[in-house]
Amino acid sequence: MSQVELKELSVSVGAKALVANVSLAIEAGTWCTIIGPNGAGKTSLVEAVAGLRPPSHGSVSISGRLLSEMNERERARTVALVPQHPVVPSGMTVYDYVALGRIAYHGLFRAASPDDRRITDSVLERLSLDEFRDRDVITLSGGERQRMVLGRAFAQSTMVIVLDEPITGLDLRHQMELLELLKSEVAECGLTVVATLHDLTLAGQFADRLVLLDRGEVVLDGPAAVVVRSDELASRYGMNLRVVDVDGADVVVPVRR
Repeated sequence: MSQVELKELSVSVGAKALVANVSLAIEAGTWCTIIGPNGAGKTSLVEAVAGLRPPSHGSVSISGRLLSEMNERERARTVALVPQHPVVPSGMTVYDYVALGRIAYHGLFRAASPDDRRITDSVLERLSLDEFRDRDVITLSGGERQRMVLGRAFAQSTMVIVLDEPITGLDLRHQMELLELLKSEVAECGLTVVATLHDLTLAGQFADRLVLLDRGEVVLDGPAAVVVRSDELASRYGMNLRVVDVDGADVVVPVRR
């Protein structure tokens, strides 16, 4: 059984279709990245997978359960989201922010249990955030803050995590550190990742599978190495692309006309 399954999923705003009749089955312990030009519907698709945007047609299931049949607390125990522009309130410590991921288990009005605190401590250690645990969240650098947001998602202890452009605004080193961290979670913990990325080179290097979306429809779906070398990719982006092998890794280079 697939970990994440989309059946004829459509998402609309008024008369405008943002996602149109998308069906995908994503296996457990794999990384699937949604790519495509601006306006392709990538964010709308992953928000539907995370349960933030209700489908206008079709369904999303995780581990065989329909998201539409879960309440908010059940969804938070099933799938975690790292949004492109997370709200990070000032006056909160890094520890308290990461611990928000445990609310799905103890509720808003009950204190965290010893198990909740143990999980939060473990996440801080895994993400090298322990030294910042008492810092105000607004004092962190961009890379540190993004790790903290990822930590909140990890604290939810879900087997599916959805990320919308998680490396936006990060320098190259922090981009690679964040993606390598996620890749290790996929390999070591069986985490299932559904992400969007603009950087085609990094999308191809880290994902097991790429889904090319355009105008809300899936136009190409396959192994990352196949998709990045397809003629369809350049056509949908409306530009010349060249793929160069650098030490066994595909690097996608835009070429001026």
